[in-house]
This record gives sequence, structure tokens and C-alpha cells, in this order.
Amino acid sequence: MPECIFLAEPTRRVLKVYPAYRDFFPALYAALAAFHPVEVLDLPDIWVRDFLPLQHSKTGELSRLLFKPRYANYTPKFTEDIRRRVHELFPVRFCGVGIDGGNIIPGPDNSFFCFEGRRIFRRTSPGEQEMVERKLAEALGSKKIVWLPREIGDKVNHIDGFMQFVGDTLLVSDERFDPYLEKLTYQRLERVRHALGKVAVQFLPYVPDRSDKSGLSACGVYVNFLETSRAVFVPQYHLPQDKQALSIIGCATSKPVVGIDCAQIARYGGAVHCLTQSYCKEP
Repeated sequence: MPECIFLAEPTRRVLKVYPAYRDFFPALYAALAAFHPVEVLDLPDIWVRDFLPLQHSKTGELSRLLFKPRYANYTPKFTEDIRRRVHELFPVRFCGVGIDGGNIIPGPDNSFFCFEGRRIFRRTSPGEQEMVERKLAEALGSKKIVWLPREIGDKVNHIDGFMQFVGDTLLVSDERFDPYLEKLTYQRLERVRHALGKVAVQFLPYVPDRSDKSGLSACGVYVNFLETSRAVFVPQYHLPQDKQALSIIGCATSKPVVGIDCAQIARYGGAVHCLTQSYCKEP
């Protein structure tokens, strides 16, 4: 089945919240369209990875998530607008799990990795984690859901800002400059190895945006790339580490590696992976 990439349309409503999306959108669209069909949706928000439906890896069936974030500009009314619009566009099966799509990363052998979170399941509720795993597994067509420890104080709790796989290689955002994050990184890697066995790990550069006081900026987060069946689209930030990130990812794949200038858009909280969702569609 051919792969189609979905983006949010730069409507007046969207540009009122994200004015940098006006100039960013045409460049992203052109880069993606060189490899895949691209479909543009009239949506209230640009971070489509978080709220568009999940796709079953075998049947292609779509399942809507219970989207209820508590960060950035997501007021209850705004969140409800997003849920209503997604329901209008995708009248599909309802998964009912309170997890954002940015907190779900596929791995080898049809495994999926997520950060733990109190909003996803409460450890005080017997059997709730097993129920969440069952629902996610049904929606994704997977038999292996792996939970990794979350960072204390993380406002977003999205795993696509920490790790992604390219083939069988695990690419990890290099946070070893901080003792707490270094320890947490290796705790997470141990869980990955426990789930998969031996796995090749490469660290991608991570350059925190020290000018950001909100804690939401994704500038300098290279691991928020998009891998498709035909290419890998990697965020670039006008930093010395840009070429290094392209080189590391290029060594992990034979696909074309395409840099995408995300310097301005990432200040809103995401990069290429957050801004896109891909589905395999019937020809």
C-alpha cells in the first residue's frame, strides 16, 4: 500500500497561534512531496502526530486516541475542538487510551515504546496498565508494548523527543551532559535491551535551547525526525551539529536523508515528526 503523509493546513486560525508556520509549511510540503503523496487537512492545530489516529500495522485500520494534553495552549475548549475535528475527518474505531501519538514509537519486530505517565495509567488501579497495553496492542497490531521511565518534571512526556529507530538501529538524543538525564537514559536503554535483546545504539546531538523559559522549545532536538518508506527527514537548526546529525542518521540507513529547516517552527514545541502523520493507504 502506498504511504501518504498528512499535514495541517496553514489556515488563518492556525497562523494566529503559529505565525512561523506560514513560511515553514511550503518548504516541508515540497520536501515530503518529492517522495510521497501529501494530504493537507483543515485542523485546529499543527502537531498532527499527537492527535491523528493510530494505524494497525497489519490491517491498516485506524483508531482514534483519547487526546487530553495538559501542556502548551491546549485549553479544554481547544482540545475539544481538535477531538471534534478529528472525529469528523476520521469516523473510525475509538481506542480510548489517554496517550498522545508523540509518545508512541515503533521498534523492531512490531514492538512499540512509550514513556510511562500518570495520565496514561495509575499504578494504584489494579489491572489498568494491562488494560491500556491491550487496547494499544489492538490498535497498533502489536504484541509488545514497552514502557520506559519518564523524566520528572517533563511537561510534554513525548518519547519522540528522546528516541527513534531507523531500521534496527536505535537513535537516542544525547542527554549525557546532565547526571540525572544520563542515569535516566541508561535506565531506559536497559529496558529497551531487556525487551529486544542486543540492539545497536547511536547517540544523536542534543543542543538545549537555553533561551526558552517555557520548557517547550524543541530547538536542537535532532531525534524528532520522520522516517518513511522512502526517505528520512531530519530537522536542522542552523547549528554546528546539523551536519553531524545528518551523517549519523545517514550511516544507519540506505535511504536518502533530507534536512528540513526547523529553526523557527521548533520554538513552538516540535519538529518534523511532531508535524507529520503517515498512513499506508489502499491504492
